[in-house]
Amino acid sequence: MRTHRLHSLGCLVAACLALASADQANPHFLRGMTALHNFEYEEANEAFRQARAIDPQFALAYWGEAMTYYQVLWRNEDVGTARRALAGLAPTASARAAKAGSAKEKGLLAAAEILFGEGDPSTRHARYAEAMGGLSASHPDDPDIASLYALALMGTVSRSLIGYGDAHDLHQPGLAGSEVQQRVAAILDRVLASYPQHPGALHYLIHDYDDPEHARLALSAARAYAKVANGSSHALHMPAHVFLQLGLWSEAAVSDRAAYAASSEWVTRKSLGPAMRNYHALSWLQYELLQMGRYREAWETIGQIEPVVKASGALSRDVGSSPQPLLSDWSSMRARYAIEARRWDLLAHARDFGNANELFAIGISAARTGDSRTAEQARQALVERSRATQEGDLRPAIAIMEREVAALIELAGGRRDDAVGILRAAANAEGEFPPPLGLPAPVKPAPELLGEVLLEIGRPREAVEPFELALRRNANRSLSVLGLARAAAALGDGTTADRHYKQLLANYDGADADRPELVEARTHLEKGRGPAPSLLSRGVAVALAGGALFVIALLGLRRRTRARGLVPRKTDSPRKKERTRR
Repeated sequence: MRTHRLHSLGCLVAACLALASADQANPHFLRGMTALHNFEYEEANEAFRQARAIDPQFALAYWGEAMTYYQVLWRNEDVGTARRALAGLAPTASARAAKAGSAKEKGLLAAAEILFGEGDPSTRHARYAEAMGGLSASHPDDPDIASLYALALMGTVSRSLIGYGDAHDLHQPGLAGSEVQQRVAAILDRVLASYPQHPGALHYLIHDYDDPEHARLALSAARAYAKVANGSSHALHMPAHVFLQLGLWSEAAVSDRAAYAASSEWVTRKSLGPAMRNYHALSWLQYELLQMGRYREAWETIGQIEPVVKASGALSRDVGSSPQPLLSDWSSMRARYAIEARRWDLLAHARDFGNANELFAIGISAARTGDSRTAEQARQALVERSRATQEGDLRPAIAIMEREVAALIELAGGRRDDAVGILRAAANAEGEFPPPLGLPAPVKPAPELLGEVLLEIGRPREAVEPFELALRRNANRSLSVLGLARAAAALGDGTTADRHYKQLLANYDGADADRPELVEARTHLEKGRGPAPSLLSRGVAVALAGGALFVIALLGLRRRTRARGLVPRKTDSPRKKERTRR
């Protein structure tokens, strides 16, 4: 039997240098392992299949192919296909073990047999992590086994958009602040002490610390990972998770711009359709540009996905058709732009929507422009969405968004105290959520909206605490920074106002020159004037200034309407399951 060996140079290697076939297979295996660590699952699968085609006795090539179907942090696995990949080596587990040439190979195959064996996902993932822990203890100097063990541990806890699990893992504890988070970090720190550029250890440490309280601990890993990404779209995107948690907008934008560009290059190289680009990274880039005051460029990102959505036919699909992830991405980007830019004109009169985020934006826009009927329709639809099982872990956030629309309806009706009461309850509920793992969910943080409303009705002292809460959950959000500056100015606290206006100007370094917030901040800092104008009046000014964009949006938008009510386009939840290509 051929004997293979593993070495620790950043990737697992199975090699028999005395044999020409193994020599030829090894580079493909190396490429597959790097891609696997980077979550570039198509690339990894292709490489492992090439390795086993060259060397049919290469046991770990079959193991690697099977592992590409274990996308645990994306909550996506294909057990049946993984079993078929393993069966390509031999029909039974014992026969496969007999073909393994070393203790490491046997251990990895045995762990995969557990992972893709019988049992529910939670049980299999826990038993797999235990097996990888034993293998790592037997081979303490192997960085790949240790890194895969750390990943397996993360697969045993809940990780989702807002920290809530779906219907299958609600019983699992969250990662942030847990003992698992500490164990994973300790394992990966040991790997990086000896292998500071190990792609798996860098990548998994970012995932491990992806929450506001711990993200700073992964800052060096994020910056290091960006340097070894080597054209991998997902790897180039991952540092943005840390940068976003810390409010480092410029660095986050660099990461996501590079990630989207890499996906476009990959699509061209593979002769794939444009729908395979990394629109996840594009949507993050849009959010980062909005935080930087670069509204024109943020609007242009919508133009990059819109023609792909229209060409896909998603806008004309019947409600009963299959979900459309592209439409959900586009809908969320449209919603985020309208809300962050306070461009209520864009969606206030819309009647159809692609997901809950766009429905929320319709509701908040209608309420802000005095269309109580449409706002109430949106609110009622959000109630239904907050109870719909297909919305999964987004349901708590949708319930908050419904309360936000309800509060603005009350505010528009002159019932200020009722509006504030509803928003206080919503903000308190959001504060009980586990920390967010990415872009804000709800798409408009309830504490931030509460602070803005309190400013509008002349209660700046009460607005300070909600804005501070919003910033603890979503660091350095420009609208929350602006809100604190305005509240301090209204209270006559010039020192605090100065500090927050300076932070806003730092965020807006390179912003569109005509942003009214720039004028406001500079005027205050130069002349010490206050109080600042309300967000509502400022939003009206922004809407008037953006009339040209509105016309363009209307000309470019193909809408389906019904005589009455709001019409959902059939699509995923905004949280949707991760596609293989991100």
